[in-house]
Amino acid sequence: MHLILIILPLLFQIIFGRKAIGGDIKLSFGTICILSFFGQILLTILAFNLIVYYLKKNNNPCGMPLVGLVMFSLLFTVILLITIFIQYRIKKSYGDDDEIEDEVEDENDKIDDEQDDEDEEYEIN
Repeated sequence: MHLILIILPLLFQIIFGRKAIGGDIKLSFGTICILSFFGQILLTILAFNLIVYYLKKNNNPCGMPLVGLVMFSLLFTVILLITIFIQYRIKKSYGDDDEIEDEVEDENDKIDDEQDDEDEEYEIN
């Protein structure tokens, strides 16, 4: 159970980060990243406290499971940050395509407006 708590923010980032990039949800990509990062920190603390509770309950003075949890959470925090970086690069590449399309549409709108203005001048005369 403790390991599942550590993996949840990474799964959240992968699933909802992709949806935020695609525009399928209302939350922005930055919000998803912040939620998953702080979720990683909070769930690590929760898992740490759960292991401490179970160690005290079983009268086990050994703290090696805690060291393992900390190393495991550091590993998944690094994987989470790499995932955020990769998704950010994907979002940035999609954003550049949208900007180019917007510029082309703006130029087409300007051409249409100029043609409409010219047509109105001929109708007035």
